[in-house]
Amino acid sequence: MPLHFKTHIPAPTGAPVEWLGPKGVIALMRAYELMVIISGNLEESAAHSWLNTITKSVQTANGTVHGTPDWWGKRRLAYPIKKQDDGYYAVFNITAAGGALDETERALRIADDVLRHKLLRLPDDEAARRGMTVSA
Repeated sequence: MPLHFKTHIPAPTGAPVEWLGPKGVIALMRAYELMVIISGNLEESAAHSWLNTITKSVQTANGTVHGTPDWWGKRRLAYPIKKQDDGYYAVFNITAAGGALDETERALRIADDVLRHKLLRLPDDEAARRGMTVSA
Protein backbone atom coordinates (compact mmCIF):
# COMPACT_ATOMS: atom_id res chain seq x y z
CA MET A 1 0.00 0.00 0.00
CA PRO A 2 1.60 3.31 -1.02
CA LEU A 3 2.19 6.07 1.48
CA HIS A 4 0.05 9.19 1.18
CA PHE A 5 0.96 12.65 2.38
CA LYS A 6 -1.68 14.46 4.37
CA THR A 7 -3.32 17.26 2.45
CA HIS A 8 -2.41 20.23 4.62
CA ILE A 9 -1.11 20.41 8.14
CA PRO A 10 -0.59 23.84 9.67
CA ALA A 11 2.88 23.84 11.15
CA PRO A 12 5.53 26.39 11.99
CA THR A 13 8.26 27.00 9.47
CA GLY A 14 10.85 24.23 9.59
CA ALA A 15 8.55 21.73 11.32
CA PRO A 16 8.73 18.09 10.21
CA VAL A 17 6.20 16.93 7.62
CA GLU A 18 3.56 14.42 8.74
CA TRP A 19 2.57 11.50 6.53
CA LEU A 20 0.16 8.60 6.70
CA GLY A 21 1.89 5.27 7.10
CA PRO A 22 0.74 1.95 5.64
CA LYS A 23 -1.95 1.46 8.30
CA GLY A 24 -3.08 5.07 8.35
CA VAL A 25 -0.90 5.93 11.34
CA ILE A 26 0.51 9.45 11.31
CA ALA A 27 4.30 9.53 11.48
CA LEU A 28 6.65 12.50 11.53
CA MET A 29 9.50 12.75 9.07
CA ARG A 30 12.64 13.25 11.11
CA ALA A 31 16.18 14.32 10.24
CA TYR A 32 19.04 11.93 11.00
CA GLU A 33 22.78 11.75 10.61
CA LEU A 34 24.28 8.33 9.94
CA MET A 35 28.01 7.80 10.28
CA VAL A 36 29.45 4.53 9.02
CA ILE A 37 32.96 3.09 9.31
CA ILE A 38 33.61 0.49 6.63
CA SER A 39 36.45 -2.02 6.85
CA GLY A 40 39.83 -0.66 5.77
CA ASN A 41 40.73 -4.10 4.39
CA LEU A 42 38.42 -3.50 1.40
CA GLU A 43 39.42 -1.82 -1.83
CA GLU A 44 38.14 1.75 -2.05
CA SER A 45 35.73 0.83 -4.87
CA ALA A 46 34.18 -1.89 -2.69
CA ALA A 47 33.85 0.58 0.16
CA HIS A 48 32.14 3.05 -2.20
CA SER A 49 29.65 0.35 -3.20
CA TRP A 50 28.51 0.35 0.44
CA LEU A 51 27.36 3.95 -0.06
CA ASN A 52 24.97 2.78 -2.78
CA THR A 53 23.79 -0.14 -0.64
CA ILE A 54 23.02 2.12 2.32
CA THR A 55 21.28 4.69 0.10
CA LYS A 56 19.05 1.99 -1.43
CA SER A 57 18.23 0.64 2.03
CA VAL A 58 17.15 4.11 3.20
CA GLN A 59 15.03 4.58 0.08
CA THR A 60 13.40 1.18 0.63
CA ALA A 61 12.37 2.45 4.07
CA ASN A 62 10.72 5.48 2.38
CA GLY A 63 13.52 7.74 3.55
CA THR A 64 15.60 10.27 1.65
CA VAL A 65 19.36 10.76 1.57
CA HIS A 66 20.04 14.49 1.22
CA GLY A 67 22.84 15.29 -1.17
CA THR A 68 25.69 12.89 -1.60
CA PRO A 69 27.18 11.12 1.40
CA ASP A 70 30.16 12.93 2.89
CA TRP A 71 33.08 10.60 2.07
CA TRP A 72 36.00 11.10 4.45
CA GLY A 73 38.11 8.35 2.93
CA LYS A 74 40.42 5.96 4.72
CA ARG A 75 41.39 7.03 8.23
CA ARG A 76 43.33 5.54 11.10
CA LEU A 77 41.03 4.30 13.88
CA ALA A 78 41.56 5.58 17.42
CA TYR A 79 41.73 1.96 18.60
CA PRO A 80 41.57 -1.42 16.81
CA ILE A 81 38.08 -2.62 15.93
CA LYS A 82 37.72 -6.27 14.89
CA LYS A 83 41.54 -6.41 14.72
CA GLN A 84 41.64 -3.61 12.13
CA ASP A 85 43.49 -0.31 12.40
CA ASP A 86 41.99 1.56 9.39
CA GLY A 87 38.50 2.24 8.11
CA TYR A 88 36.61 4.23 5.49
CA TYR A 89 34.36 6.89 7.01
CA ALA A 90 31.13 8.17 5.45
CA VAL A 91 28.41 10.48 6.81
CA PHE A 92 24.82 10.51 5.50
CA ASN A 93 22.12 13.16 6.05
CA ILE A 94 18.79 11.32 6.04
CA THR A 95 15.12 12.21 6.41
CA ALA A 96 12.82 9.34 7.38
CA ALA A 97 9.89 8.51 9.61
CA GLY A 98 10.59 7.53 13.19
CA GLY A 99 11.44 3.82 13.34
CA ALA A 100 11.66 3.47 9.56
CA LEU A 101 15.43 2.92 9.64
CA ASP A 102 15.33 -0.02 12.04
CA GLU A 103 15.93 -2.55 9.26
CA THR A 104 18.78 -0.46 7.83
CA GLU A 105 20.43 -0.38 11.26
CA ARG A 106 19.97 -4.13 11.66
CA ALA A 107 21.63 -4.76 8.31
CA LEU A 108 24.57 -2.54 9.26
CA ARG A 109 24.90 -4.26 12.63
CA ILE A 110 25.28 -7.74 11.10
CA ALA A 111 27.40 -6.75 8.07
CA ASP A 112 30.98 -8.00 8.34
CA ASP A 113 32.37 -5.08 6.31
CA VAL A 114 30.83 -2.42 8.58
CA LEU A 115 33.01 -1.90 11.63
CA ARG A 116 30.79 0.70 13.35
CA HIS A 117 27.75 2.82 12.63
CA LYS A 118 25.91 5.50 14.57
CA LEU A 119 22.46 6.87 13.72
CA LEU A 120 21.61 10.15 15.45
CA ARG A 121 18.37 12.10 15.32
CA LEU A 122 19.27 15.71 14.58
CA PRO A 123 17.76 18.51 16.67
CA ASP A 124 15.27 20.62 14.71
CA ASP A 125 17.54 23.68 14.59
CA GLU A 126 20.46 21.64 13.20
CA ALA A 127 18.19 19.98 10.64
CA ALA A 128 16.97 23.42 9.55
CA ARG A 129 20.57 24.66 9.30
CA ARG A 130 21.37 21.74 7.00
CA GLY A 131 18.24 22.39 4.91
CA MET A 132 16.62 19.07 5.81
CA THR A 133 13.21 20.30 7.00
CA VAL A 134 10.17 21.05 4.91
CA SER A 135 7.54 23.65 5.74
CA ALA A 136 3.97 22.44 5.67
